[in-house]
Amino acid sequence: MIHVQYEEAVRQMTRGLERYLNPQDAKRFAEIFAGNSLDGVYSHGMNRYPRYLADMENGLCDARVTQAERVSGLGGLEVWDAHFGVGPLIAQQMAERAIELAKTHGIACVALRNNSHWLRAGRYGLMMADAGMMGLCMTNTCMNLVAYGAKEPSTGNNPITIAIPRKAGSLVMDMAVSQYAFGKLEIMAQEGGMLDTPCGYDTEGNLTCDPKKIVESGLMTPMALWKGSALSIMIDLMVSMLSLGRTSLEIGTPADGEKGMSQMFVCMNPAAVVDMDKAEEQMEKSIAFLNALEPKDGVHGVHAPGENLKRTRARNMERGIPVTEDTWQKIENAAK
Repeated sequence: MIHVQYEEAVRQMTRGLERYLNPQDAKRFAEIFAGNSLDGVYSHGMNRYPRYLADMENGLCDARVTQAERVSGLGGLEVWDAHFGVGPLIAQQMAERAIELAKTHGIACVALRNNSHWLRAGRYGLMMADAGMMGLCMTNTCMNLVAYGAKEPSTGNNPITIAIPRKAGSLVMDMAVSQYAFGKLEIMAQEGGMLDTPCGYDTEGNLTCDPKKIVESGLMTPMALWKGSALSIMIDLMVSMLSLGRTSLEIGTPADGEKGMSQMFVCMNPAAVVDMDKAEEQMEKSIAFLNALEPKDGVHGVHAPGENLKRTRARNMERGIPVTEDTWQKIENAAK
């Protein structure tokens, strides 16, 4: 593992992306990759850069499309089509649109179809929270998860994020429905680490704690057994139904590539209906209670999701972003 300064990471990735995008969009996209890693979400930051370049190279992602098209709408509810364009840039556009609509209607929901991988779900929830809104964002993906009761890839490891505005720093929960995100497994496989519990199958169908074997097979298991499986299925059906986009079944298996995901961006404007100072006071009491609990193991206490985000961001800005040598070498090679 090495450490790379944020500005250097953006500079190198921008150079590689300029083969596919105009300089302005290339830099914006590079800032998304670097920003996700800066916030400590290494599995959906710079680690994903080489794969995204490959997706644009082979046409899985259409680099010519960086804006979605509005299809229909009624009040604060709209449907858009990404036309298989650059996922994170289009997802940011949709988050901004949801914020705009929520300012007018109090609550908004923007459904999006045919988007490429949006990288980190929490980024779009944080955009809403940092704008003083509450955010709820979901996406489906390819069938890279073994549904409870099955023995083959049958549903997606579909992420969901919830974000809440807070003066001390917005809170954000960002999770997929497996115990570990696939990107996290990739990093652990590169580092030679092992999981603390079996979270997937090897190519022979055996449960394993070896992330390398799970990456090779692509067979992850849902968190909380049938509960994680049910959550995955309902996210898939909800986002695809509202956007009239692809289901995980139609997206296919990991071998088919993650193309044409269905996504949803829900934004709520609490300041329109409640006293935010009172709401903040109530929230801070709950967080203080959680922080004061005695750690079970004497070390790790309880924190609200995303509570340490500002600290992580500041540390990585000062020390440099940790990245595997293999990933950084690929980034430098792409910049040549």
